[in-house]
Amino acid sequence: MSLLADTAMAAASVTAQQVTILAPRGRDADVAREVLEVEGIDTRVVGSLAELAGTVIDSLGIVLATEEALMGDGRDALDAALAAQPAWSDVPFVVLSNGSVSGWSFTAGQGIERLNNAVLLSRPLHSQELLRAVRSALTARLRQHVARDQLEALHLRERQLRESEAKFHAIADSVDQMIWSTLPDGYHDYYNRRWYEFTGMPEGSTDGAAWNGMFHPDDQDQAWAVWTECLRTGDTYEIEYRLRHHTGVYRWVLGRAQPVRGEDGTIMRWYGTCTDIHHEVLARQATLTDITRQRDVVWDMAIDLIAVVNRDATLVNVNAAWTRILELTPAEVLGRSFLDWVHPDDVDRTVEKFISVFQSPLIDPYEFRFRHRDGSYRWFAWTASAHGGQVYAIGRDVTDRLERARTLAETEAALRQSQKLEMIGQLTGGVAHDFNNLLMATRASLDLLRRHLHDADDRSMALIANATKAVERGAALTQRMLAFARKQDLHAVAVDMATAIPDMRDLLVRAIGPEVEIAMTVAPDLPHADVDLNQFEMALLNLAVNARDAMDGAGQLQIDVDAVEGDGVAELKPGTYLRVAVTDDGCGMDAATLAQATEPFFTTKGVGKGTGLGLSMIHGLAKQSGGTFTLSSEVGGGTTALLYLPAATAETQLVTEVSAPAPAPAPTASERRTLVILAVDDDVLVSMGTVGLLEDLGHEVIAAYSGAEGLARLAERADIDLILTDQAMPKMTGVEMACQIRLTRPDIPIILATGYADMPDGAAGLITERLEKPFSDAALERLLDRFMV
Repeated sequence: MSLLADTAMAAASVTAQQVTILAPRGRDADVAREVLEVEGIDTRVVGSLAELAGTVIDSLGIVLATEEALMGDGRDALDAALAAQPAWSDVPFVVLSNGSVSGWSFTAGQGIERLNNAVLLSRPLHSQELLRAVRSALTARLRQHVARDQLEALHLRERQLRESEAKFHAIADSVDQMIWSTLPDGYHDYYNRRWYEFTGMPEGSTDGAAWNGMFHPDDQDQAWAVWTECLRTGDTYEIEYRLRHHTGVYRWVLGRAQPVRGEDGTIMRWYGTCTDIHHEVLARQATLTDITRQRDVVWDMAIDLIAVVNRDATLVNVNAAWTRILELTPAEVLGRSFLDWVHPDDVDRTVEKFISVFQSPLIDPYEFRFRHRDGSYRWFAWTASAHGGQVYAIGRDVTDRLERARTLAETEAALRQSQKLEMIGQLTGGVAHDFNNLLMATRASLDLLRRHLHDADDRSMALIANATKAVERGAALTQRMLAFARKQDLHAVAVDMATAIPDMRDLLVRAIGPEVEIAMTVAPDLPHADVDLNQFEMALLNLAVNARDAMDGAGQLQIDVDAVEGDGVAELKPGTYLRVAVTDDGCGMDAATLAQATEPFFTTKGVGKGTGLGLSMIHGLAKQSGGTFTLSSEVGGGTTALLYLPAATAETQLVTEVSAPAPAPAPTASERRTLVILAVDDDVLVSMGTVGLLEDLGHEVIAAYSGAEGLARLAERADIDLILTDQAMPKMTGVEMACQIRLTRPDIPIILATGYADMPDGAAGLITERLEKPFSDAALERLLDRFMV
């Protein structure tokens, strides 16, 4: 028996297990009641057929009646009650007869047959026989009650289902959404009224798979594929598609469906909806169109390169900046790998960076070179991010920035180098000045020895001559040092490079040898250069010798001359300059060597093969002339020296072949006179030598060792004819002393003896002549002869 039957039987047992006894004669009722109740069977006794009929109406259990009791008054009422039983009920009767059936009267027989469900027991009978009959009847009656309860429960469920369906249909038909449902296999068997109103289709015409025909042709395949997949997996169905409206227009709807599962998880049914979202989709599309339009405007107006790149590096889309910056059209680049335009030296690292973008966005700009249509390469800084298997990248042209940074770095390096050389130059100039003083003292002493040792042996005179030559070499060295310090004496003239450089070919060949091939290129229509010709020739010769040494005595030496503007060259003022380029194909220099090449005393040559002042002198010449000097070199790639010299102005003296005027004749012995000379020098050794030479030349000398002392001696002696003074003295320089002297003796000759090339500031109008240290006795005598007459 099922659980439902057990529950129903328990509920029905109260009335179904009761026995109603009708035995009005004798003690039959009492005996039967006693037998049954001993066995735990509930009983009740009725006294008439009319009372029994009433119990039938109250759904009694079973009836135990005697034959004669069924024949009395009230039988019609009992028959009526039995006839009125519900369909599930048929009250069992256990009838106690007085004998066999054959002994029944006609009336009794008819009465028993009308009971329909009766068991006849003949009396007398055993109590067990009665109990068996009663229990059997009670069991049958209980089953009737169970059947009744099950039938009532079924009717209740059917009624509830009808009510639920009616409620569902009422709700479904009242909402604005289209509602539908399907069998587990997806067969559509229900649509609400809104579906038919929307589609205009007859009811039932879209059952089954016919619903797919209502979709826009472009959406049918996708909608059917998604629905089929959901039926297979049991996943929620959701998709946007266009559904045909009853007007014939397709409108956007959102289709959704959810499965309903049984207790075992099996899908029992699908319930779905279609929501009209046509206006929302159109608004969304309009917004997307507007956003797309704005994006396209930004895309095409962007000053940076923008690209969409597939995983295989092929370009999918590019913006207009590709044409503006690189002069590459979309038709030329789309479908091709962007690596086709990457500089070969940057390809490997760019590929690595491109692959890494699929793991994490490229936030810090990555720089590499990209080829322009003209074949040149420009630097771009890229940021990128990957989405959906594609890379979205933005590249900013940083070529100019990098060039400015490079130029700035070079300018700063040049400035630092210039400042460094300036400091070294100041130091070198000071050293040269002090060195000149030592050479002056030595030269004066040697000249005095030579003048006084007329009868000395040849060996002694040779030693003096050797020492004098050493002093002259030392003086030449100090001149180089002063050239680097830009303190040499320059005589700038307008030099025609178109003739001056070719005229040097023979000199250069003799200096560097026939194994070096010299090629010269001079641009036409060059302006003249404003430079000291002798110093320039020395500089060019020096560069040629350096080139020969770098080429181990054999190679190609190229000398080019042209005119350039100074705007694009560091350390040059605006204007026109002559550029002399000297290029060799020698061993070249590394960066460290190149940085020190123009420093004084720096040399890569062996001991005794160079002083390290050649390039320093050229650098000093360029700076002192108003130009500049640069070197570029690579190891194994030769060296190029660039000497920039300002173009000559109209005031610059031209180099001519006019003979220099003949020097004034020396005074005769009768014309010579003794001069009273004030010699001022703070260096005692120099002063002793100078005083000795002057006295040896027959002059009276008054020595002073400072500017103040010189002024005091001059104030004491009105007969002083000439003043010979040093320049660099403590507290008061020679020029400062001369300024004081001009206040009282404006016409007295003042000779400035100095190792510096240029006249000091303020010397004009104060100094009569300049005498370069270290000077010889002959140079001193020639200068003094000018003041004899």
